[in-house]
Amino acid sequence: MIEDIDLSRKYFYEFFSKVFNFIDENEFNIWHKQLLILAKSPLDESLVSDFNKLCECDFTQLKAEQNAVFFDFSYVNVPISASFYDEGRDDGKMKLQACEIIRKSKFRKKEECRQSEDEFGFLFAFMASVIEYDLKIAQQLFRFVINPVIDEFIQKLQIHKNSNLYICIANIMKVFFANERAYLEIQAPIKKEGKSIADEALARLPYEPRLPTKFSKINIEELSKL
Repeated sequence: MIEDIDLSRKYFYEFFSKVFNFIDENEFNIWHKQLLILAKSPLDESLVSDFNKLCECDFTQLKAEQNAVFFDFSYVNVPISASFYDEGRDDGKMKLQACEIIRKSKFRKKEECRQSEDEFGFLFAFMASVIEYDLKIAQQLFRFVINPVIDEFIQKLQIHKNSNLYICIANIMKVFFANERAYLEIQAPIKKEGKSIADEALARLPYEPRLPTKFSKINIEELSKL
């Protein structure tokens, strides 16, 4: 039987996974119900205002911000793969490590799933599933794939110019992953001085406009106007 602390971890990973995946209104409603439950017992008193702000949002607000932070062609987006923070490119060794660890479990990615195995939405969803069945595999995934890069991902969410709701999510993540490290007895990586590999790969200050007008990856037909 899954212990209470691991059950709580599972719920938080599920909660995080949905906001980093392309969600529809039905998925949003599921996420919002999870949010209302988690808000009753915030990880820290400092997070009460963050939970309250998220509880007040609706699908339209979250979807618009998700597009602005991750998919809008007008700005350098927040990278969503572990490989990008590790090597400055997608589909790197973090993906290979994630695949190797996932193969040790009973779970397999569905053929129709277009996410890379080292994208945070996928990683969090997998963690939520595997925690219930194999804590050893969950610990390996956290130690070797999530832990080395999660801090910079959180920071990028906090400083993105279009981030409003995602600042709240990032604040919750920051506390949660500090607790994860304490629980799993895993040290945070040593922060290097100067520009990170991810920032160097972006070849400009994060979130600087790179197109004169906004184009959404969701509305890809707008590209015909260029």
